[in-house]
Amino acid sequence: MTATATAPLAPDLVAGLKRLKLARIRAMAPETLQQAKTQRWTPEELLRTFVEAEITARDAANLRQRQTAAGFPVRKTLDQFKVQASSVPQATFDYLASLEWLRAAENCCLIGPAGTGKSHLLVALGHA
Repeated sequence: MTATATAPLAPDLVAGLKRLKLARIRAMAPETLQQAKTQRWTPEELLRTFVEAEITARDAANLRQRQTAAGFPVRKTLDQFKVQASSVPQATFDYLASLEWLRAAENCCLIGPAGTGKSHLLVALGHA
């Protein structure tokens, strides 16, 4: 089985995609265009593939940027939090984990002695 070489994009297209900051499309275009040609995609299918890939890449980059800006000391998740080992009541944990308090524009303040899971819970909520 031989691998078919994909033709690089024309320089003017590369320049245009760079100017429009469409990095994901620029990276995937040669291979995707070849695939679209061999599989006889409609123009709409090709455009949808490019748009979805660019949106996914931008969403991932935005998430990474927000997490970096937040300055969380470690990566914690709500799944890792052991409610039984903490003094946080299950009902309180469930309410906090639902993030309903964010939609209601309420503040969250956890107070308690050291080692009760306050930091873990807050970092996990921040990631959620």
